[in-house]
Amino acid sequence: MILARMAYGNLFLHKAKSVLLGTIMCVGIAILFVGNSLIDTAIGGLRRMFVEGYTGDVMVTGPTSFPTTIFGETAGGEEVIPHIAKFSSYVERFKSDKAVAATLPMLSGQVAMGLGEQVIGRGSAFGVDIAAYRSFFSGNLTLSAGAWPAAGDQAWIIISEVSAAMLSRAAGKKIGPGEKIILSALGDTAGTVIREVKVAGIVRFNQSSQELARISLVDADTMRDLLGFASLRDGAVTLTPEQRAFVSDFNPDSLFGEGAATGLFANEAAPSAQATTSTTVAPKAAKAQVSLAPEPAWQFILIKLAPGANARRFIASLQAFAVGMEQDDHAQDWIAGAGAVARTAVTIRFVFYLMVTIVAVVVIMITMNVLVVSISERVPEIGTLRALGARKRFIRRMIILETSFLAVIAGLAGLAIGLAVLLILRKSGIQAPNLFFEAIFAGRKLVPVISPLAAFNAFLWIFATSILSSLYPIALALRIKPVVAMQGE
Repeated sequence: MILARMAYGNLFLHKAKSVLLGTIMCVGIAILFVGNSLIDTAIGGLRRMFVEGYTGDVMVTGPTSFPTTIFGETAGGEEVIPHIAKFSSYVERFKSDKAVAATLPMLSGQVAMGLGEQVIGRGSAFGVDIAAYRSFFSGNLTLSAGAWPAAGDQAWIIISEVSAAMLSRAAGKKIGPGEKIILSALGDTAGTVIREVKVAGIVRFNQSSQELARISLVDADTMRDLLGFASLRDGAVTLTPEQRAFVSDFNPDSLFGEGAATGLFANEAAPSAQATTSTTVAPKAAKAQVSLAPEPAWQFILIKLAPGANARRFIASLQAFAVGMEQDDHAQDWIAGAGAVARTAVTIRFVFYLMVTIVAVVVIMITMNVLVVSISERVPEIGTLRALGARKRFIRRMIILETSFLAVIAGLAGLAIGLAVLLILRKSGIQAPNLFFEAIFAGRKLVPVISPLAAFNAFLWIFATSILSSLYPIALALRIKPVVAMQGE
């Protein structure tokens, strides 16, 4: 108790130094508190918008060389994202996984929209089962006009209010429910594919940005056609036993192995035997034809995790599962699925933390220098204490307590200033100056959230910095000998 009272009293005996150090700490913690709150609010808003409205917590995608966004784009510029070859295996796995709350298969790609030969717009389209999509993103869709497609309906599209307005301006007439439009897509595998669809309805995305507001929803089979995948509307594939054996036993490497060319010519050299065998078994084979129902092609599986599930651990387990199936599928979080917007926000947070680190080093150096000067001016005082029997441990604890008291007082003042700034910003909000910041803010205005965790981290940062800054001055103080006080030096 006596030591604490001495340390607290010393703050007022050296007012100039205390005010200088207190001001540095106060400003530092206020900036850190406000900055952390703004960045956490922006990233939290982005996460909420994408996880609850577009990507889910985790995404499984087909094999690509780069991470894939929900819009069907990759950093490597692949034209069409491959489908998930063993989709049914994932479905079975997720049924027994307690970490999975819900799943949604999806297709995605860029399409052109037109009336006849006139192109009236372009944008991202999601191929979905509309009932499953509405269930998975239950709070993100509001039907403005038209009706939801019924089960079994084909060749439909649901456009957003923003898209409807843009398409109507380009077409010179109102585009709404019941209107038939032409969708076209150009891919590496299928070339240019054209499909006619009917506008089933117009929706509003409750959580959106300038880019997200133009997304359209298309029935899955139409999207498969546009992307060059096999469509379920084509029905079951009928194969004879010979054809099934050929498909299951076919080895592409044998085409280029030794004797491949010889084998091909040998088959051509004996057409009569082949023809005879084929003619003989053809009637029986026709009766033994087998119909195989095609597995639906999906490029994405969106996953919502159960409360408390660890996303990183779950993604690692999915990657191991894919490797075990000898697949190159990717499992990624919502940041990779959201694309450039989320990555930019995370980069901004990283840059902010880097700047905070640099500022922390500067603050430590300034605080250390001020404390060193303070110790040099208190040589007689510390020497006298040593002469009166104070041990080094006493001196060390006294200086640490002085710094701690100063950090607490300045920290509380800084938190109060930061809180006042955040309350002012909450009333008015921060208006997005352009579309870039509108995307980062997950809306046209950023309304800061006052986070107790951000306040605690800011206070912990300034307290740790203060204690670290006092270590060298303490070492100097412990070198002072009692004889110095007697000499008056």
